[in-house]
Order: sequence, then C-alpha cells, then structure tokens
Amino acid sequence: MKAIAGLVAAVLLVVGVMALADLTQNRPDPVVEGSTTTIDFDVATRRYDGTELTAAQSLWAVCQATVSGDKSPVTEANDHFTVTVSPAFGENGEKRLAGCIEDATVDRVVGHVVQLTSA
Repeated sequence: MKAIAGLVAAVLLVVGVMALADLTQNRPDPVVEGSTTTIDFDVATRRYDGTELTAAQSLWAVCQATVSGDKSPVTEANDHFTVTVSPAFGENGEKRLAGCIEDATVDRVVGHVVQLTSA
C-alpha cells in the first residue's frame, strides 16, 4: 500500500511540475503580417518631475522592449495614451506588456492598461 501511495504521489508531483512549467513558460507569439496592436493606457504620477505625457513616454520607453515590432510614438487622446505596434502580438506579448506597464517600472509613475486591441 505504501508503494502505491508513493507512486501516486510521484506521478502527481511530476504532473504538477509540468503544469506549472507550462503556465509560466514564455513562448513567442505567431506573427501575422499586416496586423497591428493598439495599446491604450493611462498613467498616474506622484511627485513626478514632468508632465503626464513625459511620464507615459518614459514608461513606454522602458516597456516597449517586452514586445517586438515597429512602434509608433506615444500620442495623447481621450484622457489616455496610445501606441500602435505592427505586426500585432498575441496573448503572451499582451501579458508581458501589461505586466510591465502596471508594475511601477518607472519611479513615481504607475501605468494602467485601458485596452489592448489587435486587428
């Protein structure tokens, strides 16, 4: 009985490790030529030495390396900031970019992703 319980525990451990590895592994997204992803985000600052636009540009300068492609400059519209990346990136890129923007990567600047739209 102890041998069977040990075998079951070992199998569950292996399955658990494989599942965790699959959930945390960073895989490249498929590239679809001619597609774009538009990132809408806003920023909040606390004693930041500059405007919200420069804060958004600073945050984007740090986070743009998390995704590949041609990137437009940061523009301001409708109380948030917008950047377009071509070609579009997929779910893994969205998670990396949103994590970077929302994880207070720049001192005294916190970002929030309003919307990620791929077309």
